[in-house]
Amino acid sequence: MMMENIFKEGSAQSLIDVMNNRDWRNGLQNELAKRYPTATILAIKLNIPGPIKNNQYLADLFQQGYRKFRQGLVKRIVPIIDEIDWTRDTGRETILVANAPALDLKKLAIEFEDKTNFGRLFDVDVMSADEGHLSRANLKLAVRRCLICSRPAKECARSRRHSVSELQKKISAIYVAYR
Repeated sequence: MMMENIFKEGSAQSLIDVMNNRDWRNGLQNELAKRYPTATILAIKLNIPGPIKNNQYLADLFQQGYRKFRQGLVKRIVPIIDEIDWTRDTGRETILVANAPALDLKKLAIEFEDKTNFGRLFDVDVMSADEGHLSRANLKLAVRRCLICSRPAKECARSRRHSVSELQKKISAIYVAYR
């Protein structure tokens, strides 16, 4: 059976498109942090290499993974006080504002990223007005690992150790295996 390529459709995005979206998201996060100074902000998105950032497959992948993450919040009775969803050619994203400690939510985000089928493809940023952006280092946890070789992901990304095509094949395989 031939492997399905979930990147065969979609509108190619430039680095400028992605950076403009990041700047817009950061502005929204800062605005929400001012509006809700005692809350924690979670920005949830897919971490997708290459120019195709959104299509029906990636939207489905986001929806399935987001649903799983949201179930984890519900199970732990995390009060959500605001939610903003958007879909652009740069991808589907959600920002949640929660009444829960940022460190607890970062632990939950890392558990989701590391231990769920689609979680490795997600990036869940956690920030609060008091603590700023939280990282794995804040929790003294190991860095994220590469999808292909298990080296530190940032090391592989910086050195471009793996081709976009190789990474897309791996993401397609994950999608097909767990959808």
